[in-house]
Amino acid sequence: MKHEHKLLATKVAGLVSLGAAWQFAAMSMSDLVLASPAKTFVALYSLVQTSEFWQSLQVTALRLITALVLGASIGFLLGLWSGRNAYVKSFLEPFRWLLMSVPPVIVVLLAMLWFGMGNNMVIFIAVLLLTPSIYINTQKGVEQIDPAWLELAFVYNFTRLQRIVKIYIPAISAPLCAALVIICCNGVRIIVLAEVLGASNGLGYELANARANFDISELYAWVTTSLLIVALLEFLIFQPLQHRLLRWQK
Repeated sequence: MKHEHKLLATKVAGLVSLGAAWQFAAMSMSDLVLASPAKTFVALYSLVQTSEFWQSLQVTALRLITALVLGASIGFLLGLWSGRNAYVKSFLEPFRWLLMSVPPVIVVLLAMLWFGMGNNMVIFIAVLLLTPSIYINTQKGVEQIDPAWLELAFVYNFTRLQRIVKIYIPAISAPLCAALVIICCNGVRIIVLAEVLGASNGLGYELANARANFDISELYAWVTTSLLIVALLEFLIFQPLQHRLLRWQK
């Protein structure tokens, strides 16, 4: 119990240090460059009381959840397939390399040409850029599974679903959990970037409006909101999921 308290105290100390660094940087710069924590949270408090804030938050959250579910599902299934089939891995390798190498801004610009500005464009970009992270972690994890476990599954006549649930998922749970946290953080960044450049609603759109109006406090309030989304997803969804997937280690 004492160890848990020390870890919690360390996290709090890190958070306080981050806030102090933010305050120091704000005092060293102009208000037109960086808003202080106090001004940011005052602006955030004002935004929370408006219906536009919750509408924008809902739009972005729905896009993010949709993209995460689709990207994780596609990457997981393709990773399982390519991890057990060298021909599939070789076939998908150029696509994986391309998607992991191209800058997100280029994907946004191309998607705007293909889909126009709107919801489909934002989700398409996020799915396209998030899938490779899950794919590569799943594929590498499957390749490292002990063949003896697969032989055991064959002897006991496991179905395909039983092999996935009883062997593949427990074996790759550690890299899979790490990949889920990564795509959660990257997903927010990609969604907001796409909304800034090519959407008429959502958190990124509001952030672009605040920048255009030189409302720096509101700008950083929207940035803080995006950080809070990541924190909520990680603590409310991904950490419980990680405990569930890794429970066999205990």
